Amino acid sequence: MSHSGLDSEKYVEARDRSAATADAILTFRRIRSEMLPRELFSEPGWDLLLELFVADANGHRVTAREVTERDNIPGTVLARWLMHLTQIGFIIGDGDGNLDDQLTLSGEALDIIEAVMAKADLLREAVK
Repeated sequence: MSHSGLDSEKYVEARDRSAATADAILTFRRIRSEMLPRELFSEPGWDLLLELFVADANGHRVTAREVTERDNIPGTVLARWLMHLTQIGFIIGDGDGNLDDQLTLSGEALDIIEAVMAKADLLREAVK
C-alpha cells in the first residue's frame, strides 16, 4: 500500500491503523500460546516481521534478541529467519544472523505488511 496516492494525513492514519492491527495480532498470538502448546502455531518469521512493523510505526528499532525474549522464540531459530529475511530483501542488514543488531524492514516489506494488515482490518470490520 504505497502512500504515493494518499495525502500524508490519510497515509499516517492508515499506517497507524495497520500498526494497531499488527500489534493486536501479536497480542492475540501471545495469549494463544499461553493457553495452547506453542508448537501448534510456530511462525517465528512472521512474528519477527510483525514486531519490526509495529516498532517502525512507533518510531523504534528493536533487535532480534528483544524479539526472542518478547515472543519466546529460540535465538538459533530467529537467527536463521533473520538471515533468510535479509537474503530475500525484507530486512535491511548484513544478514549474518546477529541477534544484537538493530533491525529495519525494507520499504518493500513495509508496503507488503501494511497491505496484509489492511486486509486483516477489513476482516475485523466484517465481523463487527
